[in-house]
Amino acid sequence: MQEELRKAHKLSDDEFAVMRQHVVLSRELLKQTPGVGELTIKVAAQHHERIDGSGYPDGLHDCDICREGKMCAIADVYDAITADRVYHKGLPPTMALKKLLEWSGTHLDEKLVHRFIRSMGIYPVGTLVKLKSGKLAVVLENSDSDQRSPVVKVIYHATSKRYLPVEIIDLSKPSVQDEIERAVDADKWNIRLNDFLG
Repeated sequence: MQEELRKAHKLSDDEFAVMRQHVVLSRELLKQTPGVGELTIKVAAQHHERIDGSGYPDGLHDCDICREGKMCAIADVYDAITADRVYHKGLPPTMALKKLLEWSGTHLDEKLVHRFIRSMGIYPVGTLVKLKSGKLAVVLENSDSDQRSPVVKVIYHATSKRYLPVEIIDLSKPSVQDEIERAVDADKWNIRLNDFLG
């Protein structure tokens, strides 16, 4: 399995079959570990199951998957599609949320997907947004009072095409005159978001 993890290309069907074994192996290991509860074992075993039965390792359907397993499946999918891999570029957070919506009701539990999206906010942490001032900023933290107005780190000016001194702004404060216009793709601006999220 370690060899498959280091592959610099998309896995073949045979390699993917080997990778799928991590769920079965994890379940067996957890069963043998003193103090690990039944729910923990279920969640570890079910985070790749899908409500239409297309998941693995057991091909469980909706009512056979525990709620916590369904929740972890959503988080796992979100993490997988937003992460950069050697063989593909991760999706921006807003695009990933759209994908979750597309898969809700078939692969993923629809109600839980909507709850996940509400908890992530309209602009999830790590989203690059364009402000009405023409500045680009990275979302750092969502606001409890208004999801349209998160805390952002201003890093770039879209019009003058130059980096700015980093400034953290809470868009929900009444004294702040700027607001988000829309989410934008960091690749189109050649901005490496990880450089600003650490």
